[in-house]
This record gives sequence, C-alpha cells and structure tokens, in this order.
Amino acid sequence: AELLYRRALEGYEEQLGVSHPDTLISVNNLAMLLKTQGKLDEAEPLYRRALAGREEQLGASHTDTLNSVNSLAILLEEQGKLGEA
Repeated sequence: AELLYRRALEGYEEQLGVSHPDTLISVNNLAMLLKTQGKLDEAEPLYRRALAGREEQLGASHTDTLNSVNSLAILLEEQGKLGEA
C-alpha cells in the first residue's frame, strides 16, 4: 500500500502542485499509513507538511486544518513528545 500512496502523492504534486488541498490530503494519507506501520519518525514531517499547507491554503480554523492539528498531536503523544503535543 505504501508504494501506491507514494505514487498517488507524486502524481498530485506533479499535476496540482505541492500546496493544493488535494495534494495535502494525499500527504496526510501517507502520514497515516506510515503511523499505522509504526514509522512514526517518517510520518511526523508529513503530518507537519500537511498542517502547514492546510493552514496556508485553508486557514487555521478550517476543519481539515484542525484534523491535521489533531493527527499531529496524537503522533507526538505516541512518540512521547508531550511538550510539543
């Protein structure tokens, strides 16, 4: 599944650009998969990228942005980075 998620992300980046909301959904999806696989250190920068992009494109109060905030907080908690969560 990871290869397919990465393929989809590359396609979105090429066709829509790195900051497009649909690309950011793909970034977030890959981050979720990596988290599920236990690859927390690989998932973190993707969650941060999705959050930063959504804040910029959609605004801080948009529900997709808030979902990214929540996802990153959960990941940081699982990593034991409670001060950042």
